Amino acid sequence: MTAAEGRGRMTLADGRVLAYADIGPPSGVPVVYCHGFPSSSYEARLMAPALAAQGVRLIAPDRPGYGESSPLPGRTLAGFAGDVAALLDTLGIARAAVIGVSGGGPYALALLACTPDRIGPGALVAALGPPAALAAARADFFPLVRGALHLAQIAPALAPVMARPIVHALRLNWGLRLGMRLSAPADRAILADPAVLKVLMSAQRMGLAQGGEAAVQDLLLYVRPWDFPLTAIQAACTLWHGTCDRIVPPAVATALAGLLPQACLRLVPGEGHYSLPIRHRLAIMNTLMAHVRGS
Repeated sequence: MTAAEGRGRMTLADGRVLAYADIGPPSGVPVVYCHGFPSSSYEARLMAPALAAQGVRLIAPDRPGYGESSPLPGRTLAGFAGDVAALLDTLGIARAAVIGVSGGGPYALALLACTPDRIGPGALVAALGPPAALAAARADFFPLVRGALHLAQIAPALAPVMARPIVHALRLNWGLRLGMRLSAPADRAILADPAVLKVLMSAQRMGLAQGGEAAVQDLLLYVRPWDFPLTAIQAACTLWHGTCDRIVPPAVATALAGLLPQACLRLVPGEGHYSLPIRHRLAIMNTLMAHVRGS
């Protein structure tokens, strides 16, 4: 069964447009979906098969500068919480759970820390962690990824220059093609599915439609000290990570779990970065809904 999907746009108080996907029954349990890097709300379609059984409504905003959302110079991780709170107000939603996938993980954590009265519990799936967690897993990253993170940290002024050829390559889906060559066997199998690959490619193209500035902003935000304390997160938060993830190493999740007061770490044997959120989407959603009912 395929969940119904709608697209929406709202105008924020500062005049910016916030675009979002709205997937699932309007009466379903609301869950905010924080998309990956560099991607867009279109990515949330991959979760659609997991929504019907639990009656979940997935709200997936495009971060500023991605997809159809207006750019925002100088944006922050914590600032995204204000955008999401305004979106929930517009939709008449008092409280929502949250899922953060890959590069959306830091934004899910920001929502949990900055809007505890509106957001929680949470699920982090193959998610990036704060600089301390990235440092703990430094040796386990792909050399290309490790180099990009390190350069963004020590020479942030070079990030926009580097981004131009990288964004061009990503628009040609070079990143996913490289993933098919270098990723874990489980990821290669998932990326060989034409339906999955089509969604990921479309999400990436939509995410980069305005250029690469939003991706550059994200990269710099990931490696700088975060503007909210992880200790402020008191809601239950499950960290899902594949043991064979070569994009975001599992050591990141292990380090992050030690920084969260209410974390539950689930390392899934044999799964990679792309395979985990697809093959285990039902388990991820069922666990999240169990926390919602228990909160």
